[in-house]
Amino acid sequence: MDTKKIGEFLKKLRKEKGLTQEQLAEILFVSGRTISRWETGTNMPDLSILIQMAEFYDVEIKEILEGERKNGIMEKELKETLSKVADYNKLEKEKAAKVGNIAFGLFFFVCAAAIVIQLIVTGALSIVAGETVTLLVGGVAYIGIMVYNGVWETGSKFKSTPLKDILISVMCSGIFTAALIFCYIRLGAEPAQTAYIASIFFVGITLIGFVVLRILAYCNHKKSAENKTVRK
Repeated sequence: MDTKKIGEFLKKLRKEKGLTQEQLAEILFVSGRTISRWETGTNMPDLSILIQMAEFYDVEIKEILEGERKNGIMEKELKETLSKVADYNKLEKEKAAKVGNIAFGLFFFVCAAAIVIQLIVTGALSIVAGETVTLLVGGVAYIGIMVYNGVWETGSKFKSTPLKDILISVMCSGIFTAALIFCYIRLGAEPAQTAYIASIFFVGITLIGFVVLRILAYCNHKKSAENKTVRK
């Protein structure tokens, strides 16, 4: 298989459509650098992408793999076989996403539990400040990557709804608020002051958590819908 020839053919097909590499990248949900690598023969598209490109350019996958246009229509059996292989690849990616979500959930739970325990034992908020920031940054980065790929909910049985999101926000806020109250009491704060600060903290964290979860659900749903549209 001549990858250089295939790359030249892909470049020719793109130009026939009057598209730049960036425009094609947006259609296929990849980066412009990825398109460049395909067209120089450095890398080859996945099977699922090959099927999308064949349909988009109205050519046979066989023509793409041979790097030149030929007469005739792609055999139905070949297309069905490649579609099944693409579905299999998708299933494998979903399994990987599921494992990743479970691992992330366990990691996040253990780290959060460790932070709460340290707060209760030491009563010093400054001790866990660095750990909390690191945990939040890591969590946001991981979730951002999953949402960008449209597989945040794919990897688990959990489906985000407004009711579930508010319950999760309340539960998480309640745990950290309880730890905060315990710390303030140990530091000798007045009960009235502690109750006031804890109330503001609880309400604020609950609202922030709910808004973040809703934004994540919206972005993930939108990205998943776009991916499905491209596959059709």
